[in-house]
Amino acid sequence: MYGIATVVFREIIEIALVLGIVLAATRGLPKRGLLVSAGLAVGVIGSFIVFLFTDTIADSIDGMGQEVFNACIMFTAVGFLSWTVIWMKRHGRELAQHINAVGAEVVAGRKSLFVIVFVVALATLREGAEIVLFTYSQSLIGVPATSIALGGLIGFVGGAAVGLMLYMGLLKTVKRHLFTVTSWMLIILTAGMAAQGASFLIQADMLPMLSAQVWDTSAVLDGGSFLGETMGVLFGYNARPTGMELVFYVSVLLIVGAAYKFIGTVKPKTVTAKAEEQAEAVPAE
Repeated sequence: MYGIATVVFREIIEIALVLGIVLAATRGLPKRGLLVSAGLAVGVIGSFIVFLFTDTIADSIDGMGQEVFNACIMFTAVGFLSWTVIWMKRHGRELAQHINAVGAEVVAGRKSLFVIVFVVALATLREGAEIVLFTYSQSLIGVPATSIALGGLIGFVGGAAVGLMLYMGLLKTVKRHLFTVTSWMLIILTAGMAAQGASFLIQADMLPMLSAQVWDTSAVLDGGSFLGETMGVLFGYNARPTGMELVFYVSVLLIVGAAYKFIGTVKPKTVTAKAEEQAEAVPAE
C-alpha cells in the first residue's frame, strides 16, 4: 500500500505541475478551464484503455508463460519509473519553460486552443500509464486489491493537495527537497521491482539462482509479517534473497541512482522572467 501511495503521489504531483504551468501561462484565456478539463479527461480515458489492454493480455496468456509475462510487466514498470526520475531531473525546468511558451502562443492566437488539450492529455496519459503499470505489477506479486485501492487514494489525495499548494506558492521552501526525497524513494522501489522480476524469471527457469539463499533474516523480520511486507514494497526487502535477485537489486540501485545523481540539469540559454518563475515549480539540482 505504501509503495503504491508513493508512486501515485509522485505521478499526480507531476500532472499537477503541468496543469499549474498551463493555467498560469494562459491567464485570461476564455474557456481555459474547459480545455484543461478536456485534456484531463482524454488522458484519464487513455490510461484506462492501457489498463484494459494490460488485463486483456494477461488473461490471454494465462497458463502460457505467465511468469515471463509477469517479469516483462515488472521490468517495463522499472524502465518507465527510472526514465521518469532521470528525465524529470534533466529536463524538468526546460519542460516548464516550453509549456509556458506554448501557453503564451495560444493566448496570442498563434496556436490553436486545442494545443492545451493535447499538452494536458499527454502529461496525464504518460503519468497515468505509469501508475497503471506499477499497480498492475503489484497485483502480480499478491498485493490485495484493497491495499492497491487505498494506496492509490492516499497517493492521489496527497499528490493533488501538494500540487495545489505548489501552484499557490505555499511550498516554495521545500519543493526541491520534496522531489529529491520522492525521487530516491522511487529509485529504491524500482530496485525492489527488478529483484521481483528476476524472481519470476528464476521460476520460469530462464535465470539461474546463483545462490539459493544469500542470507536468512526471517528470524529478525519475517517477510510475511505486516512490517516485512511493508518493507518489501518500499525497499524490496526479502528475508531469503537468491543471488540473482540480489544482483538485479544492487545493479538497478547503483545504475539508476548514479544516473540520477550525476546527470545534470539542462539549462537553456535564455530564460524569461515569467518562465523562470513557473519553472521553479519543477525540481532541479
